Amino acid sequence: MTWGSVVLWSAVLISAISQLSVVTWNRDLLQVWQKADAERQTLAEEHSRLVLEKSTLTAHGRIDTLARKRLGMKEPENTRVFR
Repeated sequence: MTWGSVVLWSAVLISAISQLSVVTWNRDLLQVWQKADAERQTLAEEHSRLVLEKSTLTAHGRIDTLARKRLGMKEPENTRVFR
């Protein structure tokens, strides 16, 4: 083998090893991204559920009903507005 072919084969081997390294790194990053995306989706669903639950719990009719039942609250009988 001549000196030129040794250099050429070395370059081919270095290129092949570099390619394998980049492909492996890319696959690892893809797995990390997929896990993060799945977690993002789960958190988005939970957020939507919590927003709906909050709106249900803070509905004015529900608060009025709870105040009347649990606290015994009622509308005032005589009211005056002073100016």
